[in-house]
Amino acid sequence: MPSGKKARGRQNRAKKKATRKAAYAADLRTLWEPTLLRSNDGVASPNCDSSSSCEHRLAVLPRIPREGPAVSVMNSLAENGFFDKGPKNTRFAGDPVKFCIQLAVRCFPGGREGESERSLATNLLLRFIRNVFVHSSMIEGENWFHQRSMNEIVVCSMIGILELLGTYSDMYVVERRVYKISNKFAFGNRRDLLKFVAKRLPCTRLKKLHSAARKKVPKVDICNSCENYFPRSQLYVCTGCRCSHYCSRECQKAVWTRHKKACTCYDPEVMRRDLPAEYVPTRGSDCVPKRG
Repeated sequence: MPSGKKARGRQNRAKKKATRKAAYAADLRTLWEPTLLRSNDGVASPNCDSSSSCEHRLAVLPRIPREGPAVSVMNSLAENGFFDKGPKNTRFAGDPVKFCIQLAVRCFPGGREGESERSLATNLLLRFIRNVFVHSSMIEGENWFHQRSMNEIVVCSMIGILELLGTYSDMYVVERRVYKISNKFAFGNRRDLLKFVAKRLPCTRLKKLHSAARKKVPKVDICNSCENYFPRSQLYVCTGCRCSHYCSRECQKAVWTRHKKACTCYDPEVMRRDLPAEYVPTRGSDCVPKRG
């Protein structure tokens, strides 16, 4: 009998733990789900734009399951404060790509498997970032694209990783290619983020914002040595990692000792435009977390 009593105690504790976990997940969901329903004027609405027609393929929000990999991605972002008080109040500290890679490995351990869940997660993140851009442009006016917010970089990096997971089988290839995208986001401006989202979400308002940004905001990037901003066309890219940019050979030499260790473990071939989906790099595979 004592053993039966202990077993019932374990079962009760397991039930209480599961109940607390479900309640916590439900609380996290309340942080991000209303954001997806927000219309341009801040009023909750399931439509993309109540005032004009839009080709937005998420005009009707897809059915969101109670649990699954896509919901886990959104809950993890909510747990890290991305949906608490809006993008301006989010203070993400750390490497956005490393954070997103670890999240993707945890939520999608099968890599290319789970296409429907990856697609749902991508759609939800696109809907969120679209609402951030439209809402910010209404509140901040023409200065909206000069405001840099790290949570937007993380969300767009996560979208990039989810897309690449459906293409490439090697996680190192995914990591290197998304780093290049993320660097452009982090050291550029909202013009790059807006272009990234507008290409994936045919939304009328996004097209208008992108058109305005192209006229008013130049393409810029940062020199990884002197940390000054330059027109992107004036910068040189490191031929080893294909990610770091420099304004001159002098700047590249100045930080080579620091950059050399990281650069030599990178395989520049993974940046090829025609890279095969089953490509396996000859080096650098230890730089990212393993699946499973």
